[in-house]
Amino acid sequence: MPKKGPGTYDEKRDPELTNEPFGEAATEGAQTLVGAFVVHLHDATRSHYDLRVEANGVLASFAVPRGPSLDPETKRFAVHTEDHPLEYLEFEDVIPEGQYGGGPMIVWDRGTVRYLEGPSERGIPDGKLDMMLSGRKLRGRYALVKLKNEPKGWLLIKKKDPYAIVGVAAEEDIVRLERSVLSGLTVSELERREAIGEALVASAKKRLGAAKRKSPEPMTTFPFATYVERDALPEGDAHTFEIELDGLPARVTKAGEQVTLVERNEPTRRDLALFYPEIVRAVRALAPNEIVLEGTVVTFDNTGAPSVAKLAARARTVAKGDIHLAQLEAPVTFVADDLLTIGDEPVHRLAFDERRALLDETVKGEGVIRTSPLLPGPASVARKIATDLGVRRVLAKRTDAPYAPATSLRKGTSGGPDSTRQGDGHVRVTFGDHTELTRVEHGSTKAALREVRITNPSKIYFPERGYEKARVVGYYRSVANVLLPHVRGRPVTVVRYPDGVHGKSFFQWNVPPQMPAWMRTVAFKDEESERTKRGFMLDDLESLTYVINLGTLPIHVFSCKAESLAQCDYVAIDFDVKLASLDAAIVLAHTLNELLGSIGMTGFAKTSGQTGLHVLVPLGPGHGYPTARAMVELLGRLLVQAHPELATMERVAGRRGAKVYVDTGQTGPTRTLVAAYSLRAVADATVSYPLAWSDVKKGLDPAAFTLETVPELVKNRVCPMASFDEVVPDVARAVAKLGERFARS
Repeated sequence: MPKKGPGTYDEKRDPELTNEPFGEAATEGAQTLVGAFVVHLHDATRSHYDLRVEANGVLASFAVPRGPSLDPETKRFAVHTEDHPLEYLEFEDVIPEGQYGGGPMIVWDRGTVRYLEGPSERGIPDGKLDMMLSGRKLRGRYALVKLKNEPKGWLLIKKKDPYAIVGVAAEEDIVRLERSVLSGLTVSELERREAIGEALVASAKKRLGAAKRKSPEPMTTFPFATYVERDALPEGDAHTFEIELDGLPARVTKAGEQVTLVERNEPTRRDLALFYPEIVRAVRALAPNEIVLEGTVVTFDNTGAPSVAKLAARARTVAKGDIHLAQLEAPVTFVADDLLTIGDEPVHRLAFDERRALLDETVKGEGVIRTSPLLPGPASVARKIATDLGVRRVLAKRTDAPYAPATSLRKGTSGGPDSTRQGDGHVRVTFGDHTELTRVEHGSTKAALREVRITNPSKIYFPERGYEKARVVGYYRSVANVLLPHVRGRPVTVVRYPDGVHGKSFFQWNVPPQMPAWMRTVAFKDEESERTKRGFMLDDLESLTYVINLGTLPIHVFSCKAESLAQCDYVAIDFDVKLASLDAAIVLAHTLNELLGSIGMTGFAKTSGQTGLHVLVPLGPGHGYPTARAMVELLGRLLVQAHPELATMERVAGRRGAKVYVDTGQTGPTRTLVAAYSLRAVADATVSYPLAWSDVKKGLDPAAFTLETVPELVKNRVCPMASFDEVVPDVARAVAKLGERFARS
């Protein structure tokens, strides 16, 4: 494994301060002939382009100050910079000011790179990469050639091919396509994304106000849109015309960071997000915080025509578990043709021409999401263009009508494929309901798609014990049945150790942009920074496996449920022994348990996973954090009063002496505690292990509960914390009793 030296990606960035993704280091032995590439437009100290191509399991990066050119006679200077993690393929955000590379960065282009003269792992050290780029902007052959007298200097050269333009004028240059292929925003707009989203919602509100917020016509009866044969297009000015695209009609919904993608057609509404993660990512990047779009998922063949066969082949590749390969071989586009809601504004009530204007304001550029092509009217012009393009059917939409599902005038529509031979001799396949072939591919593979591919399984995470990453993943999967009940429905944060326990670590407060579409997330406001963050939800085995594959060791859980972030449902006391003894902590834990019983409450004990003990006290639903804090503070003070020779609540470590620190500060809206059965990042791979009260006794050895021993220990016992969520005490009565007891003392 190559070592990370000074000047590498990790050395230049602080994961606690930057929002950039962190991944695993480069791997040896890779042979990349086909991979992914991304071009970022980055407005840092000065605006420049960053070309990043896949090699060694990471992205080899080249800063190109003036950007790529379409002219073979124009050679662009490029600087070979530090490798970036593969997660950077999806990264688009404003890097915080004061951090390395601070400033906005958009995904200017994204696509597939094919290396024409051997794998990239050989071409980079040899000083030449001959590449075929298949992006949304950059296409055709390019070369990166190292300069002899420049240690990091290279040239980016466009090769002569059908995509080249010799002597291209500045105003025609490729770099003038300035919008992101994800969000559709320019690099200057990215910093104003929130304001742009709010302005779009305000525009919708204004349009609805002008229309006097009419009640929508019944969706099942209003003849809004109809598929008609091109020779039967309605005359007059009442309609606009769209080309029927061969693909999969779909509806996509964004609510914050959560995006759903489903079939448009009733009654199936099958979930498509697993198959098209790039669409999910692009919709997540749009400026509005909430939006509902309808459109068609399409992929294009080598001639630039939509291809259902290629879409189906992609589905088969995804079903086999290789989503990365599917995206390389058959990138998809979501062609949006209607806008139903934006913010909380019901724009489906507007006339189509108003909705289309809003759609054009919202979806810009030629990226993963683009708007559907309209045929110019009148009908005679649209008919001629459709004939020239070989399009047999056209979607006619009434410009003055609110939204309603499209109907069809085609006879014999059953769901079966209908092949028609075009004049060029090629067979064009359309579908009665547009989904039959892809339905077969998408229908029975959901479970398989939620399997997570484990990367670098042989990487050593615990060198003293020789435990590899695969062993860590295996541990978490083996205890999932007992671990998941303690985190399900709750936000969690994870601590990532991508290079093992002795490497750099960081809290992953925000979910990474490349997360799978099926991962549940929850937004919360950090009580210290007041910034909104988005945490993971670990509801099932696949979600758990995904976060462990990120290099996670400990999992930290919130003391609230996702649906009620302002309400605390348990408090915790951490008995931190440090310079004290575990036996002293055991005495304190039993005193706490007796105290809880006297006020009608229940305590659950577990090892911290290191040297101390935790006692968790369920409150049941509906309690604010001020009440919870008051309760746990009273409990702590009563413990110290009962055992002043053993316990202290002194926050300054140097003033505690050889006493157990009774830590009651784990209660707060974004305070977290290590989860039951979670690994700790220590040499012996110990685990935070739930205990029966009969186990909390002298001679207890927290070091006995490890990655190796716990899977066997949990096989033949009921978790002592199994009833945790069933305990619903009378909290008001308990607090009153505590107050009385504290007053007497």
